[in-house]
Formats: sequence, structure tokens, C-alpha cells
Amino acid sequence: MFAKATKNFVRETDSGGDLIPVSHLNASDKLQLLSLVTKKRRFWCWQKPKYHFLTVTLSDVLTEDKPIKPVIVESDFAKYMGKFEDFVQASIEASFVKISLGAGGKGYVENQSSFGNLRKQEIDLQQLMKDVKDRTIDLNSSLLQQVIERKREVLCILREKIITTQRCTISEHIQTEEKVSVSESGSLVKDSSVILEIPPATTIAYGVIELFIKQNGQFEFCLLDEQQGGFEKEGTEGSASPHSVQFRDASFLYQPDAVDNEMYSGAKNLVPSDASISILKQDLSRLKTQFQPFVKLPEDKQRALYKTLCELLLHEEMVTALGDMFDDICTGDKPDLEELKLEQQRDLLDFLQLLGCSLQSELLLQKYQPQDEELFSAAHLLISAISELPDDTLILLRACCDLHVVPALCCLPNVASADGTVALSSPLVATLADRGRFEVVQRLFASSNINLEMAESSVKAVTMQEPRFFPLVLYVALYGFHALGGNV
Repeated sequence: MFAKATKNFVRETDSGGDLIPVSHLNASDKLQLLSLVTKKRRFWCWQKPKYHFLTVTLSDVLTEDKPIKPVIVESDFAKYMGKFEDFVQASIEASFVKISLGAGGKGYVENQSSFGNLRKQEIDLQQLMKDVKDRTIDLNSSLLQQVIERKREVLCILREKIITTQRCTISEHIQTEEKVSVSESGSLVKDSSVILEIPPATTIAYGVIELFIKQNGQFEFCLLDEQQGGFEKEGTEGSASPHSVQFRDASFLYQPDAVDNEMYSGAKNLVPSDASISILKQDLSRLKTQFQPFVKLPEDKQRALYKTLCELLLHEEMVTALGDMFDDICTGDKPDLEELKLEQQRDLLDFLQLLGCSLQSELLLQKYQPQDEELFSAAHLLISAISELPDDTLILLRACCDLHVVPALCCLPNVASADGTVALSSPLVATLADRGRFEVVQRLFASSNINLEMAESSVKAVTMQEPRFFPLVLYVALYGFHALGGNV
């Protein structure tokens, strides 16, 4: 509840900016200005970085034993109330089609958060730079040695935070209807409400500054977009996933970003504006190799994975948790499942079992052993893509799976002309001639910054203004579902 409320808050007030939502309520006390934060580089350019709060401040790692007393500037930020509604198992309606997603019934979730009057606290950077002039960082400290050894992490300081000023509430209302008989009237309605009270001075979002640290301990703050934090001569080795060797030269491998949240390095130029969907062809051709392990699976296992993933598309929280779990396993970290219910934890572990992962100390995930690393890598890529899609896109993607249009969508980049036009007479895309299916696909594409229009005998698909990475991420997901048998 708390993570979803803070995520919605940042999306509404600072989309594409520097603020990062706080994921866990118990982490709020650790967020003190000038605290050290590590930012972990992830695997692909569409993934948001992960942050870990350390228990020390910048003063604690400087060589001179002279504490810094930061000047803190405080100001009003906003008064915030948000209400968000999700249909967990929704019906997708278009002019000529209506489909109900999920056979088990339907559900409705309403989230409401009232953070009230919010304040922003931030460091006076000009004064801070004067205070640390000519001072150096002790690279021999055990903490810094651990960060350096991990290679994928950048050291940051906490520069600003958004805090509550009064007691406030987050509420969640869930209503589900489950079929209990074959008759229309045979259903069971469950209704539950949960209210979480948040105390004053709770941090709900924060911002960081990356540090570039030289070999002699001198350091500088990365204040410009083109500046990147890290350690001198660190290099970029290790930034690619060990499970994605085939993608070592791919343009959408992770590139260290200079600004947090959604401002990724190169993301604006990753997919050009107003371009035919065919421009994705080169990158997507690599996906056929990456997803071959799905194609080679026995049919029963294909169906089991496909069905499980389709159900996950209706549960954004589970998709996000699974994406984090895959990343943590690949880097040798212990996944954090504390925010999930025991039943949800077991569902995620069951998914890993489907991939052939042998687990020891299951709920602690102290050790895992994938029997097929290529299969695990394919699943990691697919999960990494769908976990970055908005919840409305996930529901529309599920609808396209149920409407059996995924194969046609995977063909579009390969058969589209230079202006994005595809003739509907082509048997590869014939299913899009149905107006109802077309409207669902049109909504899916629009949610991923692709404009899809229909003429008398053709469709035209072009990217929108500054589409960023969204068209590519959508197509990674589509290719993954197609490889698992999305045409059945």
C-alpha cells in the first residue's frame, strides 16, 4: 500500500524528474540528509535503478575527523490527495468486442492516499561544496571497499526529501467477485478495506546526487546531466547481465544514467520520434535468439509458464516483485519479500520452480541453482520488460493475449514500410482487420507511445514524439509471450 501510494505521488508530481519514491515505510527513518545511498546499476536501459540506504553519512567516510553541519533549506512543497482505481480482472471493451480477463471472476481495487501538506527539505549545495573543499574520502574504509568490489554500484548522498507534516492516511478497498456455480447468480462477493496511518515527518520521496570518486579519494558532485557517478577507472565491465551474453553489443543494455527516476542516459534517442515501427527491426531480431529457450520447452511447460505470466499481468505488485527477485538472484543478493503476503511469496517461488530452479531455504532464498541458465536468462529479460510497463498497459497486453493478436503484432516491425504502413491483405496481420481487436491493440500501442491508425485496406504504426524506450519494452514483452505460445 505504502509503496503504491508513494509511486503514484511521484508520478503525479514529478514524472521524469529527480524524485524517487520511498518503497518501505520502515526505511523512512534512515533517510537523513547527507546520508550515503548506493545506486545499483541494473541490466537494461528501461529499468529504474535500485537504491540502498546506508547507516553512515558523508562525514563518516571523509579522512579528516571534522563533521559536516549541513545547512538545510525547508519550503512548502504541495498538498496532496490521490485516488486511483484498478480493475484487477477487467473487461476490455471496444466497438465490436468485449472480453472478460480471467476465468475466476472479477475484482476492483481502490487506493486513496491523503498526505496533506508536504514540506521539502534540501541541502544548501553551495555551502556544502565550500565545507568539503579539499577534503577526501577514505577509500580504505570497509564500507567503501564493499561498494567498490560490487562494481555495479554508485555512491550518492541524499540531497533532498519530501516529508509529511501531519498524521495522514492511506486506504485500500478491495472487492472481488468469484464464481461458485455455473449459474449467473452463483457468485461470492468479498469486500475488504485497510487503512494505514502515517505519522508526521515521514519521508515519502527523496533525491540524490551521485559522487565521482577519484583514486586518491578526491571527489566531485555530479550536478549536470552528462556527469556520471562512480569510481575512477571502474570501467563498465560487469554492467551487462551474466545471463545475457548474446546482448553484449545490444543498444538497449543498461547505460549508467546521470539523472534518476525516468531520465535514462540515451533513452530519449533510443527510439526516434515519428518513425515507422520498422525501426525496431534490428534490435528485435536479437530477441529471437534470446527467447529460443522458450520455443524449445515441452508444450506442457510452455503452457504452464504462459498461463502463469498471463495471470501475473493482472497483478502489478507481483510483477514488480518478480522483477526485483530476478535481478537480486542474478547479482547474488538476497531478495526482499517482506512486503508480500506469504501466499504471494509462495507464488513467486512456484514460478521459479517452473523454470527449473532448485531452491534451498525457500523463503529466505539463500541459494538458487538454475538447471538451465539460458531459460532463466530468457525469463529474466521478459520479466524485466513487463515489470516496467504501467498497470493499464499490462491489462491491455493481457487482453491482446486473450484475443490471439500477439503473433500479428510481432510481425508488424518486419513487414511495415518506411512510413509504417502495412497492408491488411497480408495473412500475417489479417487479425487486425477486425475492428474490435484493432481498437484494443490501438490502446495498447498508445500506452507505449506508438500511434496506430487504420485506413481502408491498411494500418499504419509510427512512434510518437519522444517515445523513449517504451515501444522497445512493449515489443520485448510481445516477443516473449509469442515465444511461449502466445498464438494458442
